[in-house]
Amino acid sequence: MAAGAFPGRGEQAREVLGRCLGALEGQGASVSASAVARRLGRDEGLVRKVLNGERPLRPEFVRDLGVLAGVPVAELFQTLGWLPEDEVLPRAISGLADGLGAALRAFEDAQPYLAGLTVPVPAAPFTAAQVLLGDPAGAERFDVRLAQVVSPGRYRTTTATLAEFSLRPGQEPLPAAEVERLAAVAGISAEHGDRAEHDRVRLELRARIRAALNDGQEYSWQGDPGHRTWRSAAQRWPTHLLVQDAIGGRQLPAGARPATWAGPATIVMIGGRHGTGPAAALLAEALGWRFVLVRPNLDVTRKGHVLAVPAGATRPRARSWQAVASHIAESYAAGTPWPAVVLVRPAVFGTPEAVAALRDTPARVVYARPPAEYLHWWGARIEGDHRPGEYDGAAWAGRVQQRYAELEHHLADRIAGRDLLLRLPAPARELPPHLPELPGEVMDQTVRVAWTALRWLAVDAKDTKDTRDNFLSGRLRGWQTALETDPDALLPRLTDLG
Repeated sequence: MAAGAFPGRGEQAREVLGRCLGALEGQGASVSASAVARRLGRDEGLVRKVLNGERPLRPEFVRDLGVLAGVPVAELFQTLGWLPEDEVLPRAISGLADGLGAALRAFEDAQPYLAGLTVPVPAAPFTAAQVLLGDPAGAERFDVRLAQVVSPGRYRTTTATLAEFSLRPGQEPLPAAEVERLAAVAGISAEHGDRAEHDRVRLELRARIRAALNDGQEYSWQGDPGHRTWRSAAQRWPTHLLVQDAIGGRQLPAGARPATWAGPATIVMIGGRHGTGPAAALLAEALGWRFVLVRPNLDVTRKGHVLAVPAGATRPRARSWQAVASHIAESYAAGTPWPAVVLVRPAVFGTPEAVAALRDTPARVVYARPPAEYLHWWGARIEGDHRPGEYDGAAWAGRVQQRYAELEHHLADRIAGRDLLLRLPAPARELPPHLPELPGEVMDQTVRVAWTALRWLAVDAKDTKDTRDNFLSGRLRGWQTALETDPDALLPRLTDLG
């Protein structure tokens, strides 16, 4: 069958071409149409049209390009939907036929992934510290400090985990050429040329730990000169901080005793840290369900396991959401809904395909409209992660507010009564932007969103206290007494949607 017979594969085609061309660039090869055509032995004009998206991908072209780039062809075919998932074997497992020794090595390499299916992967700062200090070259050059940030309020909890890296006494930043070599080996694109010492150290750290963090986690680097938000969490400044949301910054597997009832089995929550997005992870933890953070470079297996796409591939967040939404739809159609709470950031819904996936999903949607004060607070916080004058937080807040308005219009097209739509009240006081901890008021409302959603779900479980206690676990269980006496625990419904 011709590749042109596979409609709607534009995103996948771009992903496949990007992965192959990126691999070629990593080899130092030219990726111009003429160079690729010459190495493939094909007509230059035809290759140029394929690379520009003017001609459809055909299997023989994908095969030859994958072989040239050193990318497994089976993985490319799977991305394009040309092979069923159960016919594609991971590279490590496909090498088992080479002998028992290869099999044992492959199993050893797969152990962290297999463990991650049932046990939460360690937080990114902890993993980074372990990997760096486990490498003699890294341990010789760097010291690491681990810390956590606690947010105050009625529901006091840890909201950020961080690792601070610093060169050991007597160590100097590596020369630019050596740092660029490390980055190239790690698959990090870096421009050649002069770099400040701070930038060379940062690039070295990223290169040394990148492979270990390709597991679906979300984290950020902080500590650059002129930045303010994370300064009070550091021992020196400028510095190198690897920071992660301690509640919702990583994928979490299902618990040992997941809640079951004849009601909703998949929840899609829309939000971010600028609002009450971490409530999704708290809700998943309380139910014992899987928590899925939709971020770039994610895929979902047929069994509902969330994993990172191969390190050389690039999948935008919207494509990751479409993969998650497809799994939700398929599991519902098969009569086995996926017990998961999925967090989707509003920025994902920038394409018609992503919006359609939200509008049509059989999952229940939980949405809490953040007040404008939250968006302006977070915009100012982002400004603190840049040098003064480099970023316009007010403009960011305006864009996100517009995106929320568009989302509400699409949510209004869904079947009435299926979703939980909430309104967050305006904060009682100004929210300080340039502090590492989330304001107590924001954290309290995050907990209340999770609690309100839990009570809403409990209606389908006949809403008895025994039933709630049976499926309530995690931090919400610890806060249960305080929540049951909190006059503001149940948030108001949104009545002016769309």
